[in-house]
Amino acid sequence: MGIEKSKIIFLSEMGFEGKIPSSHTNMRTEFAWMNALDAEHKNLHLYNDIKNYDHVFLILPKGKLNLSAEGSEISNTPNPVSNLYSSDFIDVLKKNNKKIHYIQEGPNWWFNDYNIIDQFNFYNILSKCDTIFSHNEIDKKFYKGLFPNINVSVIKTLLIEDLIKHINPSKEDKVIVGGNFARWYGGFQSYIVASEFGCEKWVQESHAKRKLEGNIPDLNHLRRLPWAAWINELSTFKYAVHLMPTVAAGTFSLNCAYLGIPCIGNKDVDTQRLCHPELAVSVDDVEKARILANRLKNDKEFYNKCSEQSKKLYRKHYDLNIWKKEMNNIL
Repeated sequence: MGIEKSKIIFLSEMGFEGKIPSSHTNMRTEFAWMNALDAEHKNLHLYNDIKNYDHVFLILPKGKLNLSAEGSEISNTPNPVSNLYSSDFIDVLKKNNKKIHYIQEGPNWWFNDYNIIDQFNFYNILSKCDTIFSHNEIDKKFYKGLFPNINVSVIKTLLIEDLIKHINPSKEDKVIVGGNFARWYGGFQSYIVASEFGCEKWVQESHAKRKLEGNIPDLNHLRRLPWAAWINELSTFKYAVHLMPTVAAGTFSLNCAYLGIPCIGNKDVDTQRLCHPELAVSVDDVEKARILANRLKNDKEFYNKCSEQSKKLYRKHYDLNIWKKEMNNIL
């Protein structure tokens, strides 16, 4: 049965219930997936009520969540997520539904921060899933090594274009740094590379903003915006740098590719590798990143090539119709 005829639901720590319309102004990655699959969403706490679905997608939380009957936090556990991972929820879901799929949330290593009992509980949950969906090919190898007998596939990052297809990028002479100065984002080295362009440097505000970061005199901060407004603001930039060492979903590189903004970034992130192949570097190779920044600045032909190539490769690899076809083949 094709996915268009399947009954699909996503379960996550988010509290809302229902479907995501194409007009949603905060079309983050998981919302785009839900929209593309015409899927419902409910909170993980409601797992006992999830019955007769063809496909159940699990997005397990990196932080605090428990599935106690009362829904109250357990303060004496080393990690409040323990109550989720030690519960019977995966067995209940498998009994009441056809297929259970886990979707990677964040970098593949985040569960290593749990206590040892929760690490094994997490592993046991994934071992009972029908499919494990990773963000990137490098993540796929990680999960395939842990679960050799389970189907492991990449679920591509996705854009729903309804609210952004009217945007006509203006590309002013300025560069945006893809993340703040926290270790997760690698903002410092991105800032150093961005300085090579000799133009205004900007970074988007985030929860990971470091103390005193606002004291950097030549770094402007873009306020946090809803997704559609953010894409519109991003379209005004000519260059982008995102040497983020954490390998995750790659939304920043994909957003840049959609807009034709050349982005220097981590070669292990699929959106960067596939859409910006000539600008994909090892995050440790800051020297090469600086050389590429200078070339983008001084070689107009190279800049135009990277810009046009990113838009074409976005369509080749990440167009919605292609995404649906690939997901249909997997499911």
